[in-house]
Amino acid sequence: MIDSKSSTGNILYPTILVTGCGGDIGMGIGRILKMSEVCERVIGCDVHKDHPGIFIFDECEVVQGADSENFLETISETIIRHSVGLIIPTSEPELRFLYNKNLLSLIANVPVLVPNEKAMTVGLDKLKTVDFLKSVNLPYPWTKVVKEGFPEKLPCIIKGRYGSGSRDFQVVNEEMVECFSRGRPEHIWQEYLQPDTQEYTCGLYRSKDGDIRTIIFRRQLKYGITAFGEVAENADITNVLCKIAETLELCGSINVQLRLTDRGPVVFEINSRFSSTVVFRHMLGFEDLIWSLTEKVGGDLKPYKPLPPGAKIYRSSQEIICDRKGAENQ
Repeated sequence: MIDSKSSTGNILYPTILVTGCGGDIGMGIGRILKMSEVCERVIGCDVHKDHPGIFIFDECEVVQGADSENFLETISETIIRHSVGLIIPTSEPELRFLYNKNLLSLIANVPVLVPNEKAMTVGLDKLKTVDFLKSVNLPYPWTKVVKEGFPEKLPCIIKGRYGSGSRDFQVVNEEMVECFSRGRPEHIWQEYLQPDTQEYTCGLYRSKDGDIRTIIFRRQLKYGITAFGEVAENADITNVLCKIAETLELCGSINVQLRLTDRGPVVFEINSRFSSTVVFRHMLGFEDLIWSLTEKVGGDLKPYKPLPPGAKIYRSSQEIICDRKGAENQ
């Protein structure tokens, strides 16, 4: 068992606000903040209140979604009410809203923790991800907007152009093309990379002084998130990750998903946010959330020593039952 206690123990911000606190990434970030003791209070917010984040955060607020005209107003009210010193957005709709509104630096005069703008531009749009890979001469999957015509080759996959593709992707055969062409015109067809057993999710961090840190998991998915993974070591994948970090001029943390094919590692997604594996990574010494917070306040990073390959991660569930007064029973 890996010790989950971070060695940080230094207060970097009195109060941090985590959005999307009822989701897997938001709750994971909340857990790390609590165990690492880098802030005095951790506030969460989400579009509803019935989620297990209430047992992680000091307080949880209900706010309007990113598609609401009152989104900024309700977020700003929460920031002011709790004297928030830093905001960590975790949902892609929120990140896309902030990107489109040029609010990646400040919301209500409070700093936002996100990677650099170039990484955001490439990561928030899967077509731009593929264009980027082409431009830096890295292998890429053929990709086409559904409304622009039939797939180049079958079987292929269909998924949303924006958001988390692993949640809504589906393998497409010839009998399904017509139906999807009518029903999902704004989505994308994409090459079906094989084999299925060679999918990897990779943590990628580049510091302000150019230090590149990586962690690679060969993984298995369940319901769109990593259910099982094993720390891997692969020079070809590491080289691809380093090239991505350098050409994006990355500053901060992103997540890269790829498959190891007969033409080498082929990236199919770059997520310009913290990953659902953020807690696993933290527990294995890849503390990208803490590194991001440390550099945000101008601190120096401690050296990172990657684990040797072989460590395994498993995602499990936990039951939580509340009595009528809200007391927790596990």
